[in-house]
Amino acid sequence: MIVVEDHGELRLVTQPDHARFAAQLLSLWRRRELREHPRRNRLIEAVREHDNGWREADAAPRIDPSTGRPHDFRSLPAEHRRELWRRGVERFTSEAPYTALLAAEHSWQLHRARRADPGWSAFLDQLAERREELLAAAGLTADDLAADYRWLELADALSLAVCCRSVTPIAWGDLTARLRAGELEIEPFPLAGVTTFEIPSRRITDRPYRGEADLARALGAARWTPLTVRCRPSPAGRPEEAP
Repeated sequence: MIVVEDHGELRLVTQPDHARFAAQLLSLWRRRELREHPRRNRLIEAVREHDNGWREADAAPRIDPSTGRPHDFRSLPAEHRRELWRRGVERFTSEAPYTALLAAEHSWQLHRARRADPGWSAFLDQLAERREELLAAAGLTADDLAADYRWLELADALSLAVCCRSVTPIAWGDLTARLRAGELEIEPFPLAGVTTFEIPSRRITDRPYRGEADLARALGAARWTPLTVRCRPSPAGRPEEAP
């Protein structure tokens, strides 16, 4: 769950909805290196499902006992994080090994710095073993995986910037992006034109909740409202013409 404080409220966006927005962005990407990518459709589908393990966790969010607020994707306890990442990989292992492979790679990249932690070491070893199996099942090389994962990494970063309202600039190859005044500015601009996206979200009162049942009642009463973002070229640049 992505949880953002906003004028006395908490705005909540589920991880799967964040991932769907990431895939939407890539589906409209017109630059040649993705438009002619041999695995373009599978890549976009993998981006759409890369956070699928969060479905169950975000359907019934847990309370952070230190704050009384719902856990976000950074504060959820480690044992729950490992459980949902295992689930997110295994869900697609048989029917879509490429999707499972990208989910496994994402989990590896997010958590590899934790190898010295005994709680994460065994998990990372299992993940590395599963990743090798999925590479073979998908018929790819390690270089293929590294190249494809860069697209997931970019789309994930752009979507998180929007959902978390982060104004930190993003650099990816020759591309730069930044959220400014609620608009995502990208240069060189990769879409066909200025495009407005809507990401499902809910708002609840920013207060300590007495437990998961109290939070569930608040979420049940909250209306789904779109988080709207307009993607546009940077004012200093021009939209890139598709070659």
